Amino acid sequence: MKISEAQTLVEEIIKRYGIRRNVLASLAGVYEELGELTSKILVKEGFKRGSVTPEEVGYSFAEVLFELLKLADSCNIDLEREWLKAVEKWKTAREEPRWL
Repeated sequence: MKISEAQTLVEEIIKRYGIRRNVLASLAGVYEELGELTSKILVKEGFKRGSVTPEEVGYSFAEVLFELLKLADSCNIDLEREWLKAVEKWKTAREEPRWL
């Protein structure tokens, strides 16, 4: 599935369930899902007690992606276009990206 197709799917889900398009609520959703993903990874890596399956970790990644796509939609961002532009920039960069 292309990023643009995923964004379209998220838009359909937003409409189907009447989810409000609010940038701050979408941003909060990203942070909430990142927190849950962080907790599951900490358990998986042995830094936190508990048990977690690979499927649970994978589902948390999917929830983070959904919230990011929802946030991009709230901000009227074509995430696929921006991703492709960023990839081209990274491929031609003379230095490694600062986040590496």
